[in-house]
Amino acid sequence: MMTLYQFESCPFCWKVKALLHYANIPYTVVEVNPMNSKELAPLDLKKVPVLIDGEHIITESSVIMDHIDNHYVHLAADDTVAEWRTWVDNTLVYFLPPIIHKDFGTSWQTFGQVLKPSGYGVFKRTLVRFAGAMVMSRVSQKKARERGITDAPAGLAAAVQHWAKDGLAGQKFHGGDAPDLADLSVFGIFRSTDGLAAVRLANTTSSEFAAWYDRLKVMTPSTAV
Repeated sequence: MMTLYQFESCPFCWKVKALLHYANIPYTVVEVNPMNSKELAPLDLKKVPVLIDGEHIITESSVIMDHIDNHYVHLAADDTVAEWRTWVDNTLVYFLPPIIHKDFGTSWQTFGQVLKPSGYGVFKRTLVRFAGAMVMSRVSQKKARERGITDAPAGLAAAVQHWAKDGLAGQKFHGGDAPDLADLSVFGIFRSTDGLAAVRLANTTSSEFAAWYDRLKVMTPSTAV
């Protein structure tokens, strides 16, 4: 059985999980402590996600998704899938942190929600929540400025409209009647913040996006064991 090393709040981890869930592939989870990543030390790695599949140790979310798809799923793909996946990794994902971590209070609420299924005890969850909120409320704004993002909500709204208009293009999914890796990549990024401000903004920005997002939520029940 596959094992996924993850942070529960990591959007890149959720890309991988979206594919695993859609393909109904069971896997076990190792929740990595975001403060020291000590669970990764035996692997001599520092970043999540990491997937262990038998003798294979795979890093980087898009590479992991390719491994799963090539070996187990074999989703249909047209010539635009790679372009959309690059857009997800290089553009879309960077609009979310300055929204869900815009200040300490918002970041505290965010960590309170995303850490619920982590399996941490109360003390550890509170410690990680406090430290995470302190760090992310500063880091997310700094990185947004470095990327020239001055209005993250407006940027995210424009990205959602772009996906709905040009990605979905009147179809149920980018892949047509069934999701492809572009769909699952976009979905995974948003699924990491389900119930938080970024998803609420996306759903109110585009009814097409909202319907697409709801369809994929139904189609991707967790297969973690």
